[in-house]
Amino acid sequence: MQYTLILKPSLSARRKITAKKKRLEKLYGYTGSLSNKGVHITMAYLRNSRFLDVNPIITLCGKTAPFTYEMGEVGYFEKVRKGKISYIVFLNVIPSPEMYEFHEGLIKALGDNTTEVGKFIPHITLIRKNVNENNLNEIVKFCENLKIDCKFLSTYLILGKRSSEYSRWHFEHIDFHKI
Repeated sequence: MQYTLILKPSLSARRKITAKKKRLEKLYGYTGSLSNKGVHITMAYLRNSRFLDVNPIITLCGKTAPFTYEMGEVGYFEKVRKGKISYIVFLNVIPSPEMYEFHEGLIKALGDNTTEVGKFIPHITLIRKNVNENNLNEIVKFCENLKIDCKFLSTYLILGKRSSEYSRWHFEHIDFHKI
């Protein structure tokens, strides 16, 4: 079973990011998800978990007040797969202290599943396919004018799960504590 725990920016921000991703796809081929629904911030991703007890996550969300974050600059990181180097170009997320605190609580709530959780680098992926060293600088420059100057309020977490039997994800919203 695979699990993903994500946050989403506002619909208007997702539309702006999706429009940029569509332009990138015209220039460089398939970029990853191109729907507004696909724009998200991954808080945790568990690739091979047999069972996830969601009760600690629900409890954490029930105790968490809505928190804010902002969008930052465009960046990239290197990915090596089967000896081949490619790059992931992303929009950096500037988390609030409350967002970091929530992430730490989430890692504790995941318990034994945290062995699969890497370093927390909050970001929104812009392009993850077909990025090589030759076109990396061009793509980063193209994305630099993607500025979204406002704070976003997160009021819920989205839990996605998918078994190896099904190709589609199933999502549920877990609301944060109402103030």
